[in-house]
Amino acid sequence: MATLLSNPKITHDFSYIPKKDGQAPKPDVKADALTITSTSPATGEYLGTVSVTAREEARAAVRRARIAAKKWAETSIEVRAQYLKRANQYIYDHFERIVETISKENGKPRTEAEITDLLPVIYHNIYYARHAEKLLRDRKIPLRLWSFIGKASYQRYVPWGVLGVISPWNYPFGIPMTQIAMALIAGNAVVLKPSSSTPLTGEIIRQIWESTGLPKDVLTVIQGPGRLGEALIEEPADRLIFTGSVAIGRHLAKLAAEKLLPITLELGGKDPAIVLADADLEAATSGILWGAMANAGQTCAGIERVYVERPIYDEFVRRITDKAKSLRVGADRDFDSDLGAITNRGQLETIDRQVREAVAQGAKIETGGRIVEDCCGDFYAPTILTNVRHGMAIICEENFGPVLPIMPFDTIDEAVRLANDTRFALSASVWTGSNRRGREIARQLVAGTVTINDSLYTYALAETPWGGYRESGIGKTHGEEGLLEMVRPVHIAYDRFPRIKKPWWYPYDENFSVAFGAAVKALAGKDVVRSLWKAAANLNFRGKL
Repeated sequence: MATLLSNPKITHDFSYIPKKDGQAPKPDVKADALTITSTSPATGEYLGTVSVTAREEARAAVRRARIAAKKWAETSIEVRAQYLKRANQYIYDHFERIVETISKENGKPRTEAEITDLLPVIYHNIYYARHAEKLLRDRKIPLRLWSFIGKASYQRYVPWGVLGVISPWNYPFGIPMTQIAMALIAGNAVVLKPSSSTPLTGEIIRQIWESTGLPKDVLTVIQGPGRLGEALIEEPADRLIFTGSVAIGRHLAKLAAEKLLPITLELGGKDPAIVLADADLEAATSGILWGAMANAGQTCAGIERVYVERPIYDEFVRRITDKAKSLRVGADRDFDSDLGAITNRGQLETIDRQVREAVAQGAKIETGGRIVEDCCGDFYAPTILTNVRHGMAIICEENFGPVLPIMPFDTIDEAVRLANDTRFALSASVWTGSNRRGREIARQLVAGTVTINDSLYTYALAETPWGGYRESGIGKTHGEEGLLEMVRPVHIAYDRFPRIKKPWWYPYDENFSVAFGAAVKALAGKDVVRSLWKAAANLNFRGKL
C-alpha cells in the first residue's frame, strides 16, 4: 500500500548495472530499503511512498500465482473478458486521478498521459475482450496427403501459467497494463514488477485489477529495486516479459537461459526517419517533431535520427527548428506544457553528454542543446542538431531524450543504407507524397514496424504486432502474434481410422519399403499418379503386430 511520510528521503543504488565508459548509470532503490519514495521529476514534489516487497515474498508470490493460475485457466474467455471490461470501467470512473498520478510521477504533460498511456490500455481491453476468443480458438491444420490415410491434426492454445512482467518508467501505465490484459485474457496469472521510478503508478495498476474482483493471486504487484525482478526467474515464472534497457535485458536473458525460461524482450531503439523530396514539408516537420519529442523523447520507438533528401534539406531544417523553438517546456500546471521532464536523473546526464560530445566533434546546434535550468525539475530543451555523421554517439547510441540529429542524403540507396546502419531495429518511418514509394522503401528497412507519414502511434493498435530485432529485443507483444506469445501452442494429432493398424508398425517387410520409395518419388513430383498407385498397392495393413 502507498503511504505518506512526513520527512521523505530518496535513496539510490548505482551498482545494479555496471557503469559504461562515460555513461551515467540509472539510479535504483537500495536493496535493503523498506520503502520507495516517489517524487515528481517535473516539480520535485513529494508524492508518496510504497512498501518494498522482500525478495522471498516476491518468490512466494510466484508460487501462489501458480496455484491461482490453474483455476483461472479453467474459466472461459468470455468470463475473463468481463474483468477487462471492469478494468475499463474503473479507469473511466477514476480517469482524472490516474492521469494526474502518471503525469506527476513520470513528469509528462497530462495530455500525453491520456493519449500514450490510457488510450492504448482502454483500446486493448476493448479489443481483446471482443476478439480473444476467436484469436485463441483451436485451429485445424490441413494435412493434405496424410489425410488420405486417416490422419488429422489441430492446434490448441494453452496458458503458460504464470507470466512475470517487468515494466519501465517511460510508459509506466500503458506498457504493463496492455501486457497484463493480454496475459489475463489468455488464461495466465501475472506477477508485475513496476519500475522503482514510478511505484505509485504500479499501485494504481494494483487498485484497478483489485476493483474488478479478480480472483486472489491472479494478479500480484511486487515493488522494489530492479534486481527484485530476478526473483521472477529464480522461482521461476513460466514466461517473462521485460521492457527496458538493453543492458538489463541482456542480464535477465542470461539468467533466464540458465533455466531455459522463455523471455520476451522489448528493448531500445535508434529509429530513423527518411524524408523524400516529394513529402509535404509542413506535415513532415510537424509529425517528425512529435515523433522525436513526445514524452520528452523518452520512447524506444521515438524518432532519433532523420535523413532528408538534399533538395529539401535546408528548408526542412529551418521549419522543424522553428517549430522546436515554439515548444513549451516545463511542469504541466494548466495544460501549459508540451515537453515534460526527464524522468530519470541519470538519463538527463546521458542526454547532455551525448549532445556535448557531438558538438565537440563538429555538430551544430540549431536550437536547444542544454539542460533547462529549473528550481525543482529535470528538463532538457528540445534540440535540433545538424552537421552530424555516423560514428558519433548521438547517431549510434540510444539518446532517449528530446534530441533530433538531421543528415542530408542524395540517393534512396544511401538513405536506406544509413537507416539500417544501427545495432537496433525497432521501428522506422518514411515520409513521402507517394504511398507506393513509401512501401517500396519500407520493404528495404530492417525494423519491426515501418510507418509511412506518421510515427509512434502503432503501439496503441491492439490489432498489430509490436517488437523489434537485433538489440531492440526478442518476440512480439500486441496483435495476434503478441497474444500467441501468451500461450503455449499444443499440437493434437488423431486418427480417423483408429482400428486399422499402420503399415509402418512392426514387423518391417519388403512391401513397405517399395511403398515408401514410391511415395518419396511422388512427393518429388516424379510420375506422381503412377507412383501413388504403386505406393497404395504395396501398403500392407495386415500382419502387423
